[in-house]
Amino acid sequence: MSESHVDFSMLNSWKCWPSSILKRFYVSLICLTVFVCITVCDSQSTDAQRLRKKEVSAEEVRQSIAAGVRAMKEMQNGDGSWDDYRFTGDTTALCALALLNAEDNPNDPQIQRAIDHLTNRLGNKIDKTYVVSLRIMVLAMADPDGQRYMRAVQNDVQWLVKNQTKSGGWNYMDRSSGRPDSSNSQFALLALHEANLMGATIPDEVWVGAQNYWESCLNNRGGFSYSPGGGGASGSMTAAGLSSWIIIEENLADVEELFAGDRAKCCSADSENDPVKMATQFLADHFSVRGNPRHPTGKGAQLYWLYGLERAGRLAGQRFFGPHDWYRSGSAQLVHQQTAGVWRGHSHGESNKIVATSLALLFLSKGKRPVAIGKYRYKRSEDWNLHPKGVHYLSRNLEEIWDKKLNWQTVDGTNATVDDLLETPVLFMSGHDAFDLSEKQKETLKKYLENGGFLFAEACQGDGCGRAPFDESFRDLMAEMFPDSDLEPLQRDHPIWTAHYPLVKHGAMIDDRPVLGLQACCRTSVVYCPANLSCYWSLNRPVVQKYLSKNAGVAKFAKISERIDYCAKLGSNVVTYATGRELRDKGDTPKLDESEMVSVLANRSLDMPKLMHDGGSDEAPNAWRNVLKEVQKVIKVELKKKMVPVESEALSDYPFVFMHGRSGFEFTAEQRDDLKSYLQSGGFLFADSICSSAEFTESFRREMEIIFEQPLNEIPPTHEIWSSKFGYSIDKVTLRKKDPIAQGGFREIVGPPEMEGHEFDGRLVVVFSPNDISCAVENRIKSQCEGYLREDAVKFGVNVILYRQRGD
Repeated sequence: MSESHVDFSMLNSWKCWPSSILKRFYVSLICLTVFVCITVCDSQSTDAQRLRKKEVSAEEVRQSIAAGVRAMKEMQNGDGSWDDYRFTGDTTALCALALLNAEDNPNDPQIQRAIDHLTNRLGNKIDKTYVVSLRIMVLAMADPDGQRYMRAVQNDVQWLVKNQTKSGGWNYMDRSSGRPDSSNSQFALLALHEANLMGATIPDEVWVGAQNYWESCLNNRGGFSYSPGGGGASGSMTAAGLSSWIIIEENLADVEELFAGDRAKCCSADSENDPVKMATQFLADHFSVRGNPRHPTGKGAQLYWLYGLERAGRLAGQRFFGPHDWYRSGSAQLVHQQTAGVWRGHSHGESNKIVATSLALLFLSKGKRPVAIGKYRYKRSEDWNLHPKGVHYLSRNLEEIWDKKLNWQTVDGTNATVDDLLETPVLFMSGHDAFDLSEKQKETLKKYLENGGFLFAEACQGDGCGRAPFDESFRDLMAEMFPDSDLEPLQRDHPIWTAHYPLVKHGAMIDDRPVLGLQACCRTSVVYCPANLSCYWSLNRPVVQKYLSKNAGVAKFAKISERIDYCAKLGSNVVTYATGRELRDKGDTPKLDESEMVSVLANRSLDMPKLMHDGGSDEAPNAWRNVLKEVQKVIKVELKKKMVPVESEALSDYPFVFMHGRSGFEFTAEQRDDLKSYLQSGGFLFADSICSSAEFTESFRREMEIIFEQPLNEIPPTHEIWSSKFGYSIDKVTLRKKDPIAQGGFREIVGPPEMEGHEFDGRLVVVFSPNDISCAVENRIKSQCEGYLREDAVKFGVNVILYRQRGD
């Protein structure tokens, strides 16, 4: 019997087997079955454990990047280069690009040596698309304004233009060296795009040719292939095609089709066969971070794929592909793959640790860029996304004026949690049709706004859109969610008009596109424009600006240019106001914590209810969450919200009550007596004026003077309540005052605490701040109210609470 053949004929006559053989056979079969079950279950358990272990924090990602940077710098040669690798040619540009993105410091000595090495080699023969393309990207990132390296970049651009093949793509070397491929072609387009933003000259026919090339690589399922023909689509090539298509659309358009007279042509429906939509769905359907989806070698080109995935997700504004959070999944995978600071992959290029580590760093560092704004997908139909490119170009404008690399993303509001929404500091909501959010969506959206979120909305009406039923739906939604606040036109002294650009002078444009605001949670938390904005943002791109610049003398084009400019500036001002330019890296957003606090001080607990009155007693519903998180380090605190009336029976249960408001109020004679009795019997009242409200301050001072038959006194800066004995040493604090001339509408004054109070039997029983504390501690970003900075407001809260509690 040969080794390749097994005779199974004996099994057909099993009845003739001796019983001992049968027993051994059954025992063996049972053991095999048990072994298989244990193995399968163990494998499933291992997979589950692996998935749990792969969850990483933002700090772990930062540490991983730092370790990768150290390793890259250790591998750098003395002349600023890194060792070459045959598939990429000079690896120095790839390494320099990775370090630039990871450290964002072109003046770092080792990065500068790498740049010098690249520019010193410009005189040598250039014969590789990867080398030229990566070098352009490095120089453009190091010198975005083109002050130092424009000539070098333009020389490399000319090489790429010259060597574009007839089909519109690029190959490894010059155009005569072989068939074009999608890998080289995507790098060439990335470079040309960055060069164009830098100010280099690129002929229009380059973008036309590139579009033809990528069309030939697209199949009917949304995948892009490595070469023309559309077959054999993989994850990496589809990510390349998606990113390339977005870049082409930014630089190529039939511009006059975008206009109708002197206005934009808005609300034009996108094709269902749009390559970006198709490719996005393909990546959702075939998502993986352990390997390159649908790649012939399985795990082949994993790191190259992840770098492409980062670009696709970032340019398309996708936080998720399908249910997959691509950055969290990819960063978790990479953090756990890293060994001694470096990465290695499974395919030819990625077996080299220099190449592999560069690609991993590019994914981790570019993907974690902070999100400035997110599009709110509040319904399944496409009405929420009538101008899909608008937010993309608004973000580009923000990058320029903030001098900061940013991300934007789409948030699926149909099933998002509050934590999901909090990943985005500004939600942009747009539409034309009527809508109706579910009760869950309303609850989530309101909690998002109460916890520091910001809603920026527009109704797509006019400019070819007609009247928008969205307008009525949105106004109804705000009235339902915030019945005590109204959508009202922003006054000309509102900080939004000066947050970055001075817009007050644009009177006609303001009338054409009115801006309304809603005061919720101590600040303007909702801004709404009942006219198109995102339609005009989508025109703020190179190809349109180039056309309008050429036709600046034509009246209708001058008017369109004015509208584009105004809408871009207005959008930028709103986001600047909403965020204060203070953003967190992706993954850094704190989660909404509604758990109760734990104790460590003498096993005491402290309930901290709010006093009810008719001057806005709950206008900052979450004002003390951040203070209590600090206090929890030393004392047990109850987080459940309580509102108590000014009655002796209700007050007697609490040693401490808090009070704030933003309007005038008045107690009854009976309430004054009850409050006085409470305070003289061991109670304590801590109060502040929301947004430094003059009306509330006047009412509070009057009521205290009636109750105690004397006015409140200044609490001196030397009082023990401001000493480290009760938490923090508070001698100097920062107070923000409105100033229409100052950028952002505020000026800051540093000085001692300004507090008032009343003492009874040698102890403070009332502490009052006429300057805002509540808005500052409620908001996750810089408050838009007059009052104290957030860090100082938190310190006040901690010291006052501990002063009262430790006084017992």
